[in-house]
Amino acid sequence: MENQKEYKQRTDLQNRSLHKYCTMLSDTLVEGGITYKKFLEIMDEVDMSPEIVKSVFREYGRLKYGKKSTADLTTKEMMEIFDEFTSNISKIGVYVPWPSQDELYYKNNYKNI
Repeated sequence: MENQKEYKQRTDLQNRSLHKYCTMLSDTLVEGGITYKKFLEIMDEVDMSPEIVKSVFREYGRLKYGKKSTADLTTKEMMEIFDEFTSNISKIGVYVPWPSQDELYYKNNYKNI
């Protein structure tokens, strides 16, 4: 049985990172020609947008934790959803890292080496 430790609600930094992640993933999917239909394997095609990515992220939280809003997620839940997102998105050859200070440092210092 999972440890019943209480986790804090997701942080403002995580919220900003979520919005940045949704934008970065959406841009990457658009560049790769990935539509909403391909993304979710549903009937209607809609161009990808940060709002669509976030709605799927929100749906993961609702299905997995019964929480209607990303604002209700704990820090642990946010990262567990990100891990599942990453795992599923990798099936179509896409990876977008979670925005962080480490990622920004790497991007600024090592990207063009």
